[in-house]
Amino acid sequence: MNPIDENLTETNDREEENFEKLLEGTPIRNETFAVGDKVRGTVVFITDENVFIDISGKSEAVAEVKEFLNESGDLTIAKGDSIEAYIVSMNAGEILVSTSIGRGHANPELLRKAHQLNIPVEGTILDTVKGGYTVSVSGISCFCPYSQVDIKSQPDPESLLKQTFEFQIIEFSDRGRNIILSRKVLLEKYRAEQLKQLKETIAEGDIISGKVVSIQDFGIFADIGGTEALIPKSEISWSRRPRLESFHIGETVQAKIISLDWEHEKIGLSIKQLNSEPWENIERYHAGQQVNGTVTNTIRKGAFVEIEPGLEGFIPLSRMSLIKRINSPEEVLAVDNTISVRILEINPDDKKMLLELITDEPDPWLAPTDSLMEKAHSATVESSRDSGLTVRISNGMAGFVPASELIQGKGDLQKTYPVGSVIKVAVKDIIKEERRLILSERRAVKREEMEEYKKYMSVSPEGQESDSTIGNIFKDTFAEIKKKMEEEK
Repeated sequence: MNPIDENLTETNDREEENFEKLLEGTPIRNETFAVGDKVRGTVVFITDENVFIDISGKSEAVAEVKEFLNESGDLTIAKGDSIEAYIVSMNAGEILVSTSIGRGHANPELLRKAHQLNIPVEGTILDTVKGGYTVSVSGISCFCPYSQVDIKSQPDPESLLKQTFEFQIIEFSDRGRNIILSRKVLLEKYRAEQLKQLKETIAEGDIISGKVVSIQDFGIFADIGGTEALIPKSEISWSRRPRLESFHIGETVQAKIISLDWEHEKIGLSIKQLNSEPWENIERYHAGQQVNGTVTNTIRKGAFVEIEPGLEGFIPLSRMSLIKRINSPEEVLAVDNTISVRILEINPDDKKMLLELITDEPDPWLAPTDSLMEKAHSATVESSRDSGLTVRISNGMAGFVPASELIQGKGDLQKTYPVGSVIKVAVKDIIKEERRLILSERRAVKREEMEEYKKYMSVSPEGQESDSTIGNIFKDTFAEIKKKMEEEK
């Protein structure tokens, strides 16, 4: 044997001999202790199976070493450490202790004592039975009702199987054959203690961290140290459509305390108030700017588009196409679509923004417009009202025909000029800044009559006498039309 190993063996042997002599020479005064007592002691010796503890310099006690092993099997205490434990048995001069009742050795007498003194016990949920669970406390079978396993009801009772928790014994009868446990009692006590601590440490306006424990349609519940606080859906984001699906159970979130109701134990939090309201910084946007946004809602007259959370604009139907009439938003877009828009107007006071949909259509207003006034155009009626018609000419430009410029401008215009019907119009005025034309059906008819006159004159030139009486009549009529058109220019 190696000399070093021999020395270590001799040293260990001497320690064991000295400890045995210590036990033999020190009387154990059992009469000063009782099962269930909580004692404090100092670790004096550790073996492979047991830990020996000097209890306040009066007596020695023994605990199982497995109580002091972590998940990796490593010992968590050392000689000289001070620990607290419960006396679990006193037999033939030996005092057995456990750091938690139920973690090591236990018997019905110890559990009876734990019931009397309200000492928590540790138990493992083994199985589900009618109305609750079978729980093992150091091998002793106990019962925990479903209603007593948690503060909240468990949607999946079997999810707790094989898990170990602390319980309170709320009933002990029939010499230990009927033991009923409650975990809820301990949780409520722990919650009350933490709530008391929260009252002393938090205030409205504070920013705190919490762990998401539940996600509901109306908001998110977050644990802020044993107490659940609610983040209402309206306080998650400045957006009108906060995305609850972006959060998950167990996630840590930061929020601002916006309400404290200690009487009803309700705490309100806000995530959105960690950032300023978007309209407070609207100066970073301007008319004419092109931005991307998400369609959040559609109505009969247009669509709402979110530029950023809490900052929305509106696209009227008239601004959804450059060259055609849009009857409903769904013809060109849908909710949740990401689209490109141009900002037309910003009204910070009313928190309103007017937008225009950017499309790949050719813009007729970018082409020269001078030639538009030189000829008649076919126009499709898009809507009508007492004052006139809204129409669109063949190149995609929209215009308005006042009732006074219609050949049949009196009476029911909707009946006389139904939507979809086609009429001839001439351009009277071009309002580029409003992208609008003022049109005339009367002028278009006269223009066409003039074209007919020109054709006639090309066959029978002006100034040449005609033997035809009908020809003279046409000549006089067209001369009158020409004069009137020149006066209207």
